[in-house]
Parts: sequence; C-alpha cells; structure tokens
Amino acid sequence: MNLNEYALSKLENQMLLKDSIIDLAILMGHTATEPISSHIFCLEFDFTQEEHDKILLRLNLLSDKKSLKLKEIRTELIKVVPKTAELSNDIFRGMLKIFLKQFDINLEVPDLI
Repeated sequence: MNLNEYALSKLENQMLLKDSIIDLAILMGHTATEPISSHIFCLEFDFTQEEHDKILLRLNLLSDKKSLKLKEIRTELIKVVPKTAELSNDIFRGMLKIFLKQFDINLEVPDLI
C-alpha cells in the first residue's frame, strides 16, 4: 500500500467511524434540532473540537448576563465561530439547547422555546 492509498484508507475509516457514531445517536433520539450531545452535534456539522470549545467558553462568559435574547447569543457565537451563521434557526436553537443543558450553563433565553 502506498502513501496515498494509506491516507485514503485512513480517511475512509474516519468517515465510517463518524457515520457510525451519528447512526447510534439517531437510534437514541438525536436529531439536528434536538441533539443529545454537543460533541455529536459538532461531529455531524463538521465543527472542530476547538470550535466546540470556543462556543462553550463564549456561552459561559455570556452566562454572567443571566438572560439574553436568542439573537444576541447568535451574534456573539458568530464572532467566535463564524460557521454558526450557516445554521438554520431551528438547528441553531438545538445546538444552543444542548450546550446549555449538557454543561449546566445558567443562562436564561426567553425566546429559545
């Protein structure tokens, strides 16, 4: 096996692993608008670990304000992870809900429902 074949094989295995994790998550009730894990959400939407951590950090910093509107949060997250702008409103809401829930971030978002 040459280097190119090895790299392709490794990439195919990573894609298989990613798809397997998402398949299992779907069986457990995961959807794009109601994710069961922030990490699975990021895996599904091709966010890196660094981008995941930037979202988490910004939400933690925003929690000092105690209450924010959804639009304000979205504006702040776009500043640190620009690709969040590409998410539909429903998918963005799902992402926000799972981050707030999974990491127990005390931030009220009245228009999140």
